[in-house]
Amino acid sequence: MKLKFDFFWRESLLGCSKGEKQTAQAVLGAAFFSTFGVGAFTFAMSVNAQSSGLSPAWLGLAFSGYFLARLILAPLAGYGADFVGPIPLLLAATGAGTFIPALYSFSQSPETLGIIQICLGFCSGIVKPVTMSLLGGCVPKNKRGRLFGAYNTCLYTALILGPLAGGLAINIQKGIGPLSLALPGIGMGFTFLFFIRAKATSPIHSTMAKSVKTGAPWRNLNFLALLLAVMGRTVGSSVIITFLPRLINERFGLSGIIAGILFALPNIAIILGMPLTSRWADIRDKTGLTFLGMGICAACLFGFGLSLPMWGFACLAVTMGLGSALSLPASMSLAADMGSAKGSIMGIFLGAANLGFVIGPSLAGFAAENGSMTDAFELSALFSGLCLLPTFVIMSKKMYAD
Repeated sequence: MKLKFDFFWRESLLGCSKGEKQTAQAVLGAAFFSTFGVGAFTFAMSVNAQSSGLSPAWLGLAFSGYFLARLILAPLAGYGADFVGPIPLLLAATGAGTFIPALYSFSQSPETLGIIQICLGFCSGIVKPVTMSLLGGCVPKNKRGRLFGAYNTCLYTALILGPLAGGLAINIQKGIGPLSLALPGIGMGFTFLFFIRAKATSPIHSTMAKSVKTGAPWRNLNFLALLLAVMGRTVGSSVIITFLPRLINERFGLSGIIAGILFALPNIAIILGMPLTSRWADIRDKTGLTFLGMGICAACLFGFGLSLPMWGFACLAVTMGLGSALSLPASMSLAADMGSAKGSIMGIFLGAANLGFVIGPSLAGFAAENGSMTDAFELSALFSGLCLLPTFVIMSKKMYAD
């Protein structure tokens, strides 16, 4: 644990001011608590949709609206952070997110749950890109990988614990109740308090807004290649989230705790691998790590379509998680290095990622509808691999130049 702590904190924040350290702490706390709360509510709503009277159409609309809100707001929030400063946006989004779940007390209808989900999507669409832009400005280039590694560790830990908390709330109250609705409000409330403290102690929120910005580097081919690669990766991630539980059930006949463990293996591998891979992102070629990690993920996604025994399936899941651990801090720090307008850059970066989440399920669903689940995974893997071609070309040019 001490080694992990050194990677993520002591070493990466050496030389930073007290305000920058407290801002980084606020961002990491926000990554955990906001994701934990929203994840708990989302899981509880999905699991309890039928008994709550939420129709499949409304459930689909709620999730589509959630991802669409994030897709639209991520770039806009990033641009806004560059002009008005990140802290005001974060306080507005998390403050609203704290009270949005209370809407259910005024109208206890199934549709209200869907509306709450969509509204939380708007809040998340602001929080994630703006916090990432803040984090990118806290440390110099050669230390961003470790800090983004810590960010992803907090994020993926929350993605595991959030659904567990949501399921526990359902078991305690036998359905959607005050506890399920309180979790996202509490998560956003803690995040709000973190940034109140950061605003009081750190000048970074004002200096970022006042500094000269060059805008998003749209003419930079490296940036465009990175956006395409990130979109390809999240196409694969969305297919895993949407269809892997069904594939596990169809292939192995599992639907209980063993299925849950298999499904969680990639996220567990990400958390365990992050202390090492985030350090590599600071000392090795970020483009190469991004390509390698995303390539591993695409290969594993293709492998899920093959007929494998359970142990082989589990090995693929772990390998895919390690590939993600390799690419996540490298790609995030690579994006943060692209220019001074970190809000705009990280907003566009996350916009590309969210676009993948919108495309992936539709692409895989079309393949599964006209073929099989195997076709869904293989087509998605090929799409993800093709999205890496520009990055491969850039790497090849660098090798020849050297």
